[in-house]
Amino acid sequence: MYRVMSAALATIVLVACSSGIQTPSLNYAGAASEQTSSIKTNSPRTSQTAGKRIAKLGSATAQSNRRVRLDPLRAAKLINAYRRKNGLKPIKLHSKLTLAAKRHSLDLARTDRISHYGSDGSNPFDRVRRSGYRPRLAAENVGTGQLSLGEVLKSWKASKGHNKNLLLKGVRHMGIALVEDDKTEFKTFWTLVLGAPI
Repeated sequence: MYRVMSAALATIVLVACSSGIQTPSLNYAGAASEQTSSIKTNSPRTSQTAGKRIAKLGSATAQSNRRVRLDPLRAAKLINAYRRKNGLKPIKLHSKLTLAAKRHSLDLARTDRISHYGSDGSNPFDRVRRSGYRPRLAAENVGTGQLSLGEVLKSWKASKGHNKNLLLKGVRHMGIALVEDDKTEFKTFWTLVLGAPI
């Protein structure tokens, strides 16, 4: 089960990315109340454990010896071009949201899973606040297994929930991170955090 921090606006969507891996997207608006939603997936590769979604990956993941690169400035440029194309204002990279994204990607890599909940039970809103950013709105996209920025952005755009976050009105800042760990099943762990301050 996922906790949702807002009665006003909360979306949780599970979708299949181009790599065949299930990736969730989640957004929070405010922290006025808590409500609970249950997540169900029909993927045989996914199990639910103690409120944490743990995705199991079969042999479909592309194995690669090449290093995956993330250029945050390029990511911001591509996301902003997409937002402008859809009539939205551009957003800026923010060091505190980048910190929140990096910490979550590191945690996902350490535990080799995909989830909006950290191994300590934290949700995206918690992690954004811990980074020192005071959010009025926070949204998060995560992905595992994608081998390039282009691939992860393509999968997020193709997903209703992820795309909604990319085109979320009112966000002003973003942070994005990638952690690569060849010793894990998933290999790559992407986190995009979007936010607007109080």
